[in-house]
Amino acid sequence: MKLEVRNVSVSSLVTSSVPLVVFVLALLGGGVTFFVVDNVQLVPMTFAQKTLSVGLYALLYVVITTAVLVLAAFVYNILTGVMGLRGVTLDIEELHHD
Repeated sequence: MKLEVRNVSVSSLVTSSVPLVVFVLALLGGGVTFFVVDNVQLVPMTFAQKTLSVGLYALLYVVITTAVLVLAAFVYNILTGVMGLRGVTLDIEELHHD
């Protein structure tokens, strides 16, 4: 069965688990950046300052990434809905378990 995605709900991007997944990945990336990688500029920072930096990094990363996803969904909706271009086609196959 072929399905075509004609509209992406912007609110579903913001209220789904996508920002939480991005936040966890940003925490991992921030932890590596501030705790694992040796950087001369980060040597005078205390543990609390590095932890705060990881949290702020992750929060800013989530806000920026979610904003980019919302913008991409808005542009996709304009191109498929208003301009009439074809959307993404998904070929879905049903599995029958015996």
